Amino acid sequence: MPGLRVLPDKICKTCGAAFNRRVMPNGRRQDVKLFLAQEHCSRTCGNSRKVLKPKSYLWRARKHRKDTCEACGYKQRLTVHHCDQDQTNNDPENLQTLCSHCHDFWHAMAKRLGKKVAGRMVCLGSEKE
Repeated sequence: MPGLRVLPDKICKTCGAAFNRRVMPNGRRQDVKLFLAQEHCSRTCGNSRKVLKPKSYLWRARKHRKDTCEACGYKQRLTVHHCDQDQTNNDPENLQTLCSHCHDFWHAMAKRLGKKVAGRMVCLGSEKE
């Protein structure tokens, strides 16, 4: 057929399967522009959310954030510290709520001591009575 563009297969970002332009129910092929913009082989793969971006990990970690810094008790500029340094591990046991000062201090201290993993920061103040 004249005018039929043959395009190379694309690889799905989620499952790694090769795919090409779809054939519509009326027998025509999928539009070239739509195909070139497509990143997944199907809607199922596109909606699986298997490929997470750093902001997704941050959002998931923030769900476990507490109201005060676990080290000093400060209530502002709170961040989530991943004790094992793995941003994808959002297990509540791996997360610690720290203010930005304690978080920066803890990572700087670990770096000075030559540790690759900072671990959990200890409580600096006395517990509420």
